[in-house]
Amino acid sequence: MSRTEPEGAVRGPLRGAARGAARAAAAVRGVAGRTVKSTDIWMQDHYRALVLGTLLALGAGTGLLLWWRWALVIGLAKQIAPVLTIVSIIASALWSALAWFSERRRKRLDAQRHATHAQHGDSHEGS
Repeated sequence: MSRTEPEGAVRGPLRGAARGAARAAAAVRGVAGRTVKSTDIWMQDHYRALVLGTLLALGAGTGLLLWWRWALVIGLAKQIAPVLTIVSIIASALWSALAWFSERRRKRLDAQRHATHAQHGDSHEGS
């Protein structure tokens, strides 16, 4: 190992392979990033159709499941319903608390903004 190479550095043919792998990984990340970004933009432009299509697919799937496996679905619902009820109550309480804090924060920031504008407005009026 030469003095300029750090300890544990990749040498020889492995160095080229490591660089190639790094370039390939960077290319994959670039393509994946562009794909995700373009998909996100497309979804934002077509969200109504996506939501409607998703709801229709879920409704059809639920209907078919109930049609073929009614007893199984009812049995699972009886087991899961109390848990989902508790979870929904907790989630609703947390959502309400977050909304309350958010509203208080918004009001506080608005009050500060108005106080700052009033303070700067008063100082500029006298000059």
